[in-house]
Amino acid sequence: MTVPYRRPSRRRIGRIVTAAITGFTVLAAAAISWPALAEPSGDLQLGVTHTERSIDDWGAPDSIAAAKQILADIGPLQNQHLMGWGTLNPWPDPESAQRNWETLDTRIDLIRDTGGTAVLTLCTAPGWMKPGGGRDEDDDGEDDMDWEMEAPVAPEHYDDFAQLAAETAQRYQDVKYFQIWNEFKGFWNDDQNRWDYEGFTTFYNTVYEAVKEVRPDAVIGGPYAPMVTYQDDGRHPSAVGGDWGVVDHRVLDAVEYWLDNNVGADFFTLDGAAQTSDGSWYPTTTDQVTDKFQAITEWVAERTDLPIWWSEFYVELRPDSSASTPEMIEAALIGMEQGGAEVALWWQPECSSTGSFPCLWTSVQQPAGGQPTPFTPLARSYSDR
Repeated sequence: MTVPYRRPSRRRIGRIVTAAITGFTVLAAAAISWPALAEPSGDLQLGVTHTERSIDDWGAPDSIAAAKQILADIGPLQNQHLMGWGTLNPWPDPESAQRNWETLDTRIDLIRDTGGTAVLTLCTAPGWMKPGGGRDEDDDGEDDMDWEMEAPVAPEHYDDFAQLAAETAQRYQDVKYFQIWNEFKGFWNDDQNRWDYEGFTTFYNTVYEAVKEVRPDAVIGGPYAPMVTYQDDGRHPSAVGGDWGVVDHRVLDAVEYWLDNNVGADFFTLDGAAQTSDGSWYPTTTDQVTDKFQAITEWVAERTDLPIWWSEFYVELRPDSSASTPEMIEAALIGMEQGGAEVALWWQPECSSTGSFPCLWTSVQQPAGGQPTPFTPLARSYSDR
């Protein structure tokens, strides 16, 4: 099995990023061949996930060029969702054989132009594939369910989404890595007050088989499990916990079911945050952050030999803000690495005036944008080419 390249081992425990921001090297947009490694090296490779805000053509030209230079140096793994995070619905008309690939083409071209290795997350779905979809009550020409991001694919449309996923894989032959869905979105069983892991696994298997049929070389991961945590107050307890709280056993049950019943997978995906999911606890020390990410990663590693990817991760430090620091972000990456994870993807690397995610370059829509941030040296140190 082929997994992303991991640089020679280099321990980071206790190292705080204080490196000065230096010039960045622009890399040619050439295809990168990743070697197959028989044994994990223990190193973590950091990549990014593009969202609504990224390096798009309507920014200032100088800012775009500067941001591309940074992106080229902090890759190579760059993730883009099929639709809904910076890309439009590629199949708006269920009766038409025509597809609208324009916005996804633009994002894949960005990844190519910056020498990246593309990852495609097969989520979300055209509105007509979701329960209650196929309507346009406000007469704006769009399906009202297109941007209902938390809605699942309806069972009667699993095959339709699988067809779209297969067409996507066929179109982008140079894209090797695919993640199926995102955070079990919509797959919740209200009657039993738990994840609908049976429905999700059936959906996953349908998509997996369709993509593998047309692209046997595709490297496919799942289930993109959201590691929900609470304070240790008796709500949905599990054996995975610490002074940072406890993981909700319902997501662990879903993971174990998926591991036992999927028809195939090439890597394991999950996400989570340093703070508890209900905002009742926030970390105050780097040790707490490291311990949490390490404990969760180790729990997964004890149950599967698949390479482990943290598809999203967050470190909020107080309830009124998403503010973080490079030291706290590094503490999370250390925990992942010590637990055995091989990849972590940084959500929304471009700064936004409306959000407070830690970001890696300033907005290209600003004059003199595309500049590094205090987090950029940290990202570079985990993404050496």
